[in-house]
Amino acid sequence: MDIDPLLQELPTLIKNQPQLFSTVVLCDLEKLLASVEDEPLETAEEKLIDWCIERELRDALRKLSEKDKAEVKKVKPSEPNDSKRTINFFQELSQQVKDKLEQQNQSQHKQ
Repeated sequence: MDIDPLLQELPTLIKNQPQLFSTVVLCDLEKLLASVEDEPLETAEEKLIDWCIERELRDALRKLSEKDKAEVKKVKPSEPNDSKRTINFFQELSQQVKDKLEQQNQSQHKQ
């Protein structure tokens, strides 16, 4: 199963547009990722898509996706999507969310 192309943009969105991800939103995402950890990939993907729609992140994800499509011809394809890579996507996203939360907490303590 391939991850939805819009979801594949979520890590980039978190990194490049942090203003869209308050501490509350990141905590909510962290909880969601933890809750879908043992669920089938289709279910996890569906819940993550719903989460993005609820937080009105879909337009920002689409803009990133369109930009990437324009640049696809310039880059060689990566390794094929397989279930191992899909599982890694959720693990890597979860780690990125934890790291971002830690950064936000540190910056709040400095203020």
